Amino acid sequence: MKKLPVVLCALFVLSAGPAFAQKGLVTATRALRQGFIGVPKALVKVNARGFFAVSKPFSAQAFKTPDAVRLSAVNLGVRESLRVSAQYQAHLKKFLEIKKEMDIFLGYQKLEPQHISAFEVHSRMNDLAQAEKELAAMERIVGPKDAGIHLGRSYLYQARMALQPNYASLYSKTEEKPTNSLRSFNADQFLLKDPDGTSLTMKDTSPGSDGFIRARQMAAELPEMTIAVLNDDPEILEWASDWNARGFFGAGSRMRIFNSLERFMDIVKDIKYDVVLIDYVLEDGVSLAAVDCIRQTGASTVILLNSALMDNEVPAEKLFERGADGFVSSVGFRADNGGARIANALYNYMQIHGRAALTPHS
Repeated sequence: MKKLPVVLCALFVLSAGPAFAQKGLVTATRALRQGFIGVPKALVKVNARGFFAVSKPFSAQAFKTPDAVRLSAVNLGVRESLRVSAQYQAHLKKFLEIKKEMDIFLGYQKLEPQHISAFEVHSRMNDLAQAEKELAAMERIVGPKDAGIHLGRSYLYQARMALQPNYASLYSKTEEKPTNSLRSFNADQFLLKDPDGTSLTMKDTSPGSDGFIRARQMAAELPEMTIAVLNDDPEILEWASDWNARGFFGAGSRMRIFNSLERFMDIVKDIKYDVVLIDYVLEDGVSLAAVDCIRQTGASTVILLNSALMDNEVPAEKLFERGADGFVSSVGFRADNGGARIANALYNYMQIHGRAALTPHS
């Protein structure tokens, strides 16, 4: 089977704060600003002066107005021309929002050059990637020869050049990170349900139960893997080590545990794991930043999210778009049965994507 990029993020959030849980996904930039992510030791500078030396300033006036787009599409009918105009306006608005924030960021860096965090640089590159998507959507409406589209692409190129030297040094590879766009989103597959549609959240995996016995059988069929577990709860880390010792992650699998996001991100740049189990909220950061980091290295690491959320509370598609490959609720996790849940999840993942998907590096 073809190896697929997989990051098994286990969001072991058994004690996450309710205020943060209500916020759902938080971007690395927003997390920095709100204090969720501490400034790491590895800091870099941005070439803002070089950006302003070569980049030509332009504003919203460089683009066609929504009214002009509507008039150019009037031959498609009134309703369709209005729809196209509204789409164009939405994409233009988003592009200009990203450009405005980038201009402010680079402007400050030019006036007062400072060392900034790796998280911030990576987040800015993600913003530019999103701006490129907005431009591409606008181009499909107005065509590639549009002056605004041309200026926008030139702007994005120069902004990337200002960030790229620092960005490239943060990761082992500089090519674009692999994404889950290689396959379409499927909610049942993302939640790693059994073939009959049974949710892992609702399964009885208490010791001695049919579910526990079946999970043991599933664990016996798992391949040998290299596994990393990141969690700031020492009890969870102890449980995970015990689950692995009892063979729930595959006989002979080798595990390394981490209680620091910063330490984990230092290691994962050089060591590629088959499976990475990541807590959602950590004392020194947000796990999605680690997912981004793993994806950027180009590693075919395996992703499964885990938290105390129930299946119907999971922003599954958003998590999938951010690079995660699956989700297992930690509801009902205990020292004696959590390994059964994980074994069931890994087995189902292997059934969906093939045995080789779990062992790209072993």
